[in-house]
Parts: sequence; structure tokens; C-alpha cells
Amino acid sequence: RTIIPTDEPPAIRARGLTRRFDGFTAVDAVSFEIGRGEIFGFLGSNGCGKTTTMKMLTGLMPATEGAAWIHGQPVDAQNLDTRRRVGFMSQSFSLYGELTVRENLLLHARLFHLGPSVTAARMADLVPRFGLDAYVDQTAAALPLGVRQRLSLAVAVIHAPDILILDEPTSGVDPQARDAFWEMLTDLAREDGVTIFISTHFMDEGMRCDRISLMHAGKVLVTGAPQKIVEDRGAKSLEDAFIAHMLDAMPPEPAEGDTALTTDAALPAATPAPRFSLTRLLAFTTREAMQVRRDPVRLVFSFVGSAVLLLIMSFGISQQVREIPFAALDQDQSPESRAYLSGYGDSDWFLQRPAISSVEELDRRMASGELALALQIPPHFGRSVRRGETPEIAARIDGTDTSRAGTIESYVEGSHAHILSVSSRSALPLSGLAAASGPEQTPSAQLEPRFQYNPTMASLPAIGPSIPPLLLLLFPAILMAVSVAREKEIGTITNFYVTPTRRAEFLIGKQLVYIGITLLNFAILTALVVTVLGVPLKGSPAALVAGAVLYAVAATGYGLLVSTIARTQVTAVFAAAILSVMPTLHFSGMITPVSSLEGPARILGTFWPTTWYMGLSVGAFTKGLGLTELSGHLLRLAVFGPVLTALAVLLLKKQER
Repeated sequence: RTIIPTDEPPAIRARGLTRRFDGFTAVDAVSFEIGRGEIFGFLGSNGCGKTTTMKMLTGLMPATEGAAWIHGQPVDAQNLDTRRRVGFMSQSFSLYGELTVRENLLLHARLFHLGPSVTAARMADLVPRFGLDAYVDQTAAALPLGVRQRLSLAVAVIHAPDILILDEPTSGVDPQARDAFWEMLTDLAREDGVTIFISTHFMDEGMRCDRISLMHAGKVLVTGAPQKIVEDRGAKSLEDAFIAHMLDAMPPEPAEGDTALTTDAALPAATPAPRFSLTRLLAFTTREAMQVRRDPVRLVFSFVGSAVLLLIMSFGISQQVREIPFAALDQDQSPESRAYLSGYGDSDWFLQRPAISSVEELDRRMASGELALALQIPPHFGRSVRRGETPEIAARIDGTDTSRAGTIESYVEGSHAHILSVSSRSALPLSGLAAASGPEQTPSAQLEPRFQYNPTMASLPAIGPSIPPLLLLLFPAILMAVSVAREKEIGTITNFYVTPTRRAEFLIGKQLVYIGITLLNFAILTALVVTVLGVPLKGSPAALVAGAVLYAVAATGYGLLVSTIARTQVTAVFAAAILSVMPTLHFSGMITPVSSLEGPARILGTFWPTTWYMGLSVGAFTKGLGLTELSGHLLRLAVFGPVLTALAVLLLKKQER
């Protein structure tokens, strides 16, 4: 057995630890001490409060009452230095399944700020010691359960901690693997002097410990050497002793037993952890890049999805109204009525359909959507024209789409005026109608509207530059939010909790990867706009690229902010999509100019990053603006990224809630 010096404070001490959840007491006044170099077991049935107690001991969950100390220092979740002296292994192992055995070990070595030479020495020791030689290049997800267990233990001790905290590490492992695992634990305690705090519900494992605490319904029933507990109770086995103590205790109440993590540790290490570490930040960047590279679905979603949506939306959304289906109910059938209708049939704006024979047919074809315009010429139309009278012609327009209906109305008025103008200068049958409308006046000044930047009023030059701002917010925000939510869902967020990683290092480290993906998307979308949609870049490429970089930081920062409210990947997808698309469509100027918005809508549009990138994209593509004219947009975009990322850092919890 390990000799525990009496002149040193205990490695772990708990006094009156209590945790309540909405009036329910999960852990009730737990007190005990764990000596240095001791194997201390925490035994009890599932749901008795073991995991909750371990979380409080390591700072992952605040205690409602009581206090805990690690190597004589009060437990403080914000003390990153103490974590360098603690190793943690959870029941779910908290491994990155996409990374190999070697990559998992290297990642955690970098997170604990080990130098290259120390890392190499530790890996040379741990890989053969834990029987990982044959698996170093296999991904963790492909390993057998027993090998994953050994790898998780190697990851937990890569930085040579003083205390090793194990939360039910042998659950689901076969007896042979459990026995081999315990041999490793015993070797760590006896040879390396590591204090081991292990929770389990296997009584035979309890007999391997130096001392144990039996726990039930949130209370510690007894603490001591396992054999002494058996003897004092006069029982045949530890299981019988546990049952006897449980029967003597108060009636059990359902206890909430979480299964998760823990950590935190001891006295500040010899080399204090820096307040901000580029090494730790880049460790998460490297890990995230490897995960994305090995996930073809995410790669396809990242690049192909945005390109496909750009083409669908650009060709599917048209601001032009052409080939309007129309038909006529000619109740006169005179040369004058046919001449009038030919003015519509010969136009590029209208597409003539078979004639209408009755009012009932007119109503039916309009209701079915076959016709958008129906012209109704009354009886005796030709006679009225020849007499110089002014007959009325009815034009029925489908008004279900008000914007399209307004355009069709202007086309009808323009076509009617054109027919009269042509008839007044020719010998057409409608010359009488033109004369009845009054003598043509020659104005002293004539107004000719011209459409600047898009003279032909084509849709693609207007739509093409407006779609990328939407997609460059939507896809990065979803990917970024899902990345963090995935860590929460599969449990690898534990590595952030238990290492000296700061919130900014964790989030920015992941963010850098998706900034790079966003910029690659920008390059792809820009190439498609220029080549496939045929919209030339008339303005400053430098301004467009600079705006894309700033917008990428803002979009990924927005995704990080969304991730703070999402606990699952499904929630992250829906939240990021809805909270990205709806404000962009309604408040960024994509449909309605921001200048025409009022009240809260105007405020939201002003403080929405897409508003400024939308103006920059349209200005660079369509208006041909340069860096000087777009500098105001760039300055505003530069504010969004840091602000959104800082908010995400502040809202991210370093403890479980």
C-alpha cells in the first residue's frame, strides 16, 4: 500500500458539500478526505450522486453549500493553473473520434502547453505502456472499447498530473479489459505516486482501493478501508456491507446522477499557464481543420451547397416580367379590334393565347392562372372608332401578385399609348381612335428616363451581387454554431472544461477554420457571379476582398453567438438558419431598401452586418465603386466581427449549468 505522509494536507478535502436542483437535494452534506498517493473509491448505485459530487470537487459545478479544497487550495473553476496538476477521464472517454491515437495525444499535450521534447518523451513512455503501439495511426472512433479506454487514460495523464479523477471509467468494458485497466491504475499510484479518485458501482473494484466511501441517495454512508468496512459490519462481502448500511440509512430518494466530467486540481504548477496561449488556440484550430477535412458531408455542404443555392436563386428569382400570357374576348370582330389586339400580340412583353369566347370562359381561365391579362373589346368597337367616338376597352389583370400586377398595368398603359401613337401617323384602321383621343401635342421639353448601372433592367446584374451576402452569412453561421453544439452533444466539450484553455482560445481557435472556409466560399461565389451569371466586377477588387474578410469574421462570430444558446446540433441548425435568413431578407436591403424602413426595422437594418456587405457587393459589382467610396462600409463591417465574437466569449460557460 502507498504510504501517505501525515505532515502534508490531503490531496482532496470536502466539507459539507451539498447540491440542490430546484428543491431536490442530489448531494447532501458530503465530507471526506483523500490523501496524497491514495487510491480512493467512490462507490454507489447509478444516480446516487457520485458524479455530481465529483463535479463540485473539481469546480465544474458550484456547490449549493459546503466547500472543497485541492492540495489545500479552495476549489476555483477560474484557476487555470491548478488544472495542469489534474487529469480527468469520463465514462464517455471524451475522445475526438475523427483524430488518430497520436493526434489525440498531441492535441492534449499542446492544450497543457507541453514542449515538443516533453511531448515526445511522454508519448514514447505512454504508447507502449498502455499497449497503444499497434493503434497509433487509427482513429479513436475505430478502436475497440478496451483500447479506447486505455487511450483515454493515456490522454488524461499525458501532462503527468498529481491527481487523476476517473468518473466510472470501466462501465461497459469487459472483465478482462477492466482487470488490465486496474493494473495500469495501480502502477500509476504505486510507481508514479499519483492520487487516484475513482467512482464506480462495481464492488470488486472497490476492494482494490486503499479507502472507499459508500454513497446512497446523495449521502455518504461510511468511509474507510474496504476490508475494515466488511469486518466492522460482520458481512461476507463488500456488497453485503453496502446493502446493510443502505438499509440503516434514511429511505432513499431519487437522486439525479449526471454522467459527465470533472476536473480541476491542485496548487499552481511550477510554470504558470499564460493568460492567453497561441499554442492552445492553434491546437483547437488544427483539430477543427482535421475534423472538417475528414468529414466529406461538411465539405460538400460548405462549398457545393452555397454554389448550388447561388445558381438556383439567381436564375429562379427574376425582377423582370416578360411573356405575359394574355388572351382577348373580341365581341366586335372588326378590322379595328383586330388591329388593336395585334399591337399586343407583336410585343415582346406579351404572349398571346387562344381567343376567349365568353365571359364565363374568361373568368375560368383567369382563375386557373392560365392568363395574367384578359382584354375585353365591346360590341360595335369598330363603328365607334369610325364615328370618332372614344370606346372603352376592359383590361383584367391577375392581382394576386401585387408587384407583378403593377408592372403589367404599366405595360398595358404603355402598349395602349404606343398603339395610338403609331395609328396617328399611319393609315391604320385605328387612326380614328387616335384622333378621338385628341391632337398629338409636341412638348417643348421631353423627359427620357435612363436606368443607370443596369440600362436593360436585366435581373441577373441586380440579383447576382445580392445573393452572396446572404449565403456568406447563412452557411458560416450554421457551420460555426453546429461545430460548438456538436462538442456539447458528444461530450468532447469536456476537454475545454478540464484543460487550462480559455474561452477566447477555444472559440477563436475553432473560428479561424470557418473564416478560411468562408473566404474559399467567397472566391467560388465570386467566380460564379462573374463567369456563369455574366456580371462583371466593375469596381475595386481590393475593396470587395477586404469586405469579404471582415464579413467572414462577422458571420462566424454570429455563428458563435448563436451556439451559446444551442445545446444540440439540430437546434443549432434551425437557430442559425432562421436568425440569419429572416433579418437578411427583410432588413438588409435585399428586398426593401433600408432607407425606406422605419422604427425598429430601421434600427435592426442599420446594425445588421449584411446591410453593409450588401451595399459593398452591389457597389463593387454593379456601380463600379472604388476603395475610397466603399471605405465607410468597410469601417462599419470591421466593428461587427470583434463585437459578436466578444459577446460569444462572454456568454460561453466554463462550467456546466
